Amino acid sequence: MQIFWQFLAVASVVLAHPTNSSTVLRECVSGVFGSTSDLRIVDPSNDTYTDARIGEKIQFNHFPTVIAFAQNISEIPHLIQCAKNTGHKAVPRSGGHHFEGWSALNDTLVIDISHIDYVHVSAGRKFATVGGGIRLGALYTALDAYNITFNGGICPTVGLSGFLSSGGFTMQMRSPVGLGVDNVVAAKVVTAAGEIVEASKSQNPDLFYAIRGGGGGTYGITVEWTLKLVTYPRSAMVFMNWTDPTIQFEVAQRYNEWAPSAPADFGSNIDIYPGSLQLIGWYLGKSKQDLEDLMKGSGLLEIGNPETKIGGNCSTDNSRLLGYYIDECVADDQLTHVRSVLNTAPQAFTQIGDYPQYTYDETYKSLSLPAAPPWERYRRQAKSFFIQKDKPLEDETLRKVINHIGKLSPDSQGWAEWHAWNLSDPNTDSSFPWKEKALALIEFQIHGSPNSTVQATYDDWMTELEEFLRPVVGPASYSGEMDATISTEPLTSYYGDNVCALIRIKQTWDPEEFFTNPFSIPASVPEGISCP
Repeated sequence: MQIFWQFLAVASVVLAHPTNSSTVLRECVSGVFGSTSDLRIVDPSNDTYTDARIGEKIQFNHFPTVIAFAQNISEIPHLIQCAKNTGHKAVPRSGGHHFEGWSALNDTLVIDISHIDYVHVSAGRKFATVGGGIRLGALYTALDAYNITFNGGICPTVGLSGFLSSGGFTMQMRSPVGLGVDNVVAAKVVTAAGEIVEASKSQNPDLFYAIRGGGGGTYGITVEWTLKLVTYPRSAMVFMNWTDPTIQFEVAQRYNEWAPSAPADFGSNIDIYPGSLQLIGWYLGKSKQDLEDLMKGSGLLEIGNPETKIGGNCSTDNSRLLGYYIDECVADDQLTHVRSVLNTAPQAFTQIGDYPQYTYDETYKSLSLPAAPPWERYRRQAKSFFIQKDKPLEDETLRKVINHIGKLSPDSQGWAEWHAWNLSDPNTDSSFPWKEKALALIEFQIHGSPNSTVQATYDDWMTELEEFLRPVVGPASYSGEMDATISTEPLTSYYGDNVCALIRIKQTWDPEEFFTNPFSIPASVPEGISCP
C-alpha cells in the first residue's frame, strides 16, 4: 500500500510544475468563475488534487491539467472555449463512477457538473427538469418531497447523466416502465462549439437519440434533463441467501431457466460469490402473499436451505437500497436511516489515504435527514456480458463460470451480478442497442490490490474469464461498465448495430473530436468497422 501512495505523491510533485498552457488554462477558468475561482478550481499545485481528480475508482494513470467545478450552465460554453484556446480537450464529469476512470483524462480540462443539480417538478408532478450533474440519491430525495420518483438505478452516488448515457437499467425495468432512457422527455446539451441546444424528439432528434445510450460525454455535455416521473405502488421484496457452495450451480441453473420468463412486474438478480449466492427481487405493486406464491412456483425455495426474507407493503425507497444497505423491507416509521443513504452530496466519496478532500458548497436535498455516508472508493476491475435470447447460457458454461468465481480469494471481494433481462417491452427510440436481444446481463467485479503480485493474479483471473466466456456468449456488453481489456471490437460490443448511426451523429455535432475517451464514438469510421 505504501508504494501506491508514494507513487501518487511523486506524480503530484512532477505535475505541480505547470507548463505555460496549463497556467493560461487556469487563468482562463479563473476568469469564468470570478470571485469563487479559488474555491472551484483544482490543479496539481493544490493539496486536494489527488482527491479531486479521482472519482469512485482509485487510479493513478490519469492526471488532468485543471479540474473545474461548474455551478451554472452558463459557465460551460466559456469553459469549453478556455480548453480550446489553450490546446486542451475537455472531459465532462457528473458522478465519477466510470469503471475505467475515464471521467478524468491526462492533460485535459475536467468540467465537473456535480453542482448543477437542481430539481424542478412540474405543477402536475408528471415531469421534472433536473440539473445534469445530480446524483441518483439526491434526485430521489428531492422527488420524495412530492411523493413521486424516477425510474433510476439503485446506487445513490451514480450521476444521472452517466446513468442515462449508458441506457440505465433498474429493478423496475422489466415492467412497462422500461429503462431509464425510455423515460427522458428532453435534454439541454452544450456542444463542442460551445452552443447550448435543446434535444428532444422534435428538436435535434439525432442528438436526443445519441445521448440516451450512445455513450457519455461523446456528443456534448448534457447539462439538463427533463424526466417523466412515476408513482410506484407499494410492493413486495425478497432476499434469499444460500451458503452451501455445493448447490450454487443448481440455484444458478434454476434462476437461468426461470427468471427471464417470470412476470414482467418482478425484477431480480442473483449475486454469486465464492462459496455463497444471494437473490434479491422486487415485485412491483404486489403483496407479500403474491411474492410468496411466486417464489414457491420458482422452485428456488426447494434447493438447499436458503435464508429467506419476504416482505410486503414496501416503499419505493426500500427498492433503492435492496442488496446494498438492507436485506428486508424496512417499515415506514423506521425508514430514516434508509432514506438518509439517498441524501447524497456533490462530493460523495471516501477519503483516499491521508490526502485532503476537496469540498465546495456540499448541499443536500433534505435538511431533515442525516447526510448520506461517503461512498467507498476502490480499485475496481469489471467485465460485463449480455446473454442473448438466441444464445442462452448452457449448463457446461454456467458450471465453468461458477467454478471460476470459486477461485477468487476473499481479499478480492470478487463476485458476479446476474440480472434477468428479457424486457416485457423491448421497444425503444434510444440508441441503447441490447434492449430487444438480451436475455440476461452478467457483470463480474473485483476489488483490485495495490500489491503488484496479488494484482497480477486478479488480472490473470479476468483474462481467463474473457478467454472462455466471450467466445461463447458473444461481444455484447454494457457501456455503463466499460472494460479496457475487452477482447472484441469495443464500439460494436457496447453499441451494437447503432455504431454507424452514432458515428454520423458525432460527425454532425463534434467533427473535430473535442470530446473523446479511449472507447468513445469517433467522427470517422475506424478500422474494423464497415459503414454503408
